[in-house]
Amino acid sequence: MLLGSHESPFFEGSLGFRPQLDIEKNLILIDKTASRNELDPYVKSLNQYFRVYYWKHDNIDFNQTKKFTISNPGDCTAQNQYGYANGKPYEHAFKSAGCRSNSNAIAIHCYGEYPTDVDSIKNITYISENGHDNNCGSLEIKWFPYEGKKERQDVYQAPYVWVQFNEVKSNVLINVMCRIFAANINFDRKSSRALTRFQIYIKDIAKSKLSSKTGEI
Repeated sequence: MLLGSHESPFFEGSLGFRPQLDIEKNLILIDKTASRNELDPYVKSLNQYFRVYYWKHDNIDFNQTKKFTISNPGDCTAQNQYGYANGKPYEHAFKSAGCRSNSNAIAIHCYGEYPTDVDSIKNITYISENGHDNNCGSLEIKWFPYEGKKERQDVYQAPYVWVQFNEVKSNVLINVMCRIFAANINFDRKSSRALTRFQIYIKDIAKSKLSSKTGEI
């Protein structure tokens, strides 16, 4: 949703994440002990999410200048199940509301929300339209204000960044915060402005048995 007019100098940034199986919950549960006979529900969710937009490519009236893609997604593909099969999940962080930045791009950074969470997630990789980075993702301001859903005849993919968590501690509930950095976006943790929150839990029965005496789940 666009939160201000085109002439307004300030916008309240909004950030979301995918996959999210239940809009009322923000938990991403990866069970490494589960059978792999069926496709992971998170992979299904991401496939379905992208399919909503890709059907427009066959429309002769589709404006190709509004085709947002990441040309080098690395291992973050449907064929690799977006890292969920090996416990290194990619999260899809997307900018969903209008924004104007005073620089050429806005930055997105994710981290453990509380001190106990910081040590549980390490080695994060960000994949943006302009490449890979270990510090933050970025979105060029040319995509904003985002109005892809304003008219159903002009649907285009919301700008996004892939975030891969390469080292996630198993059997521990981890609180993650991803936030936007831009000169004219007012970040406010209390009101959840310019940020998104979710939790990651990777179930690994082998490690769970070994760590049962340490107080971990």
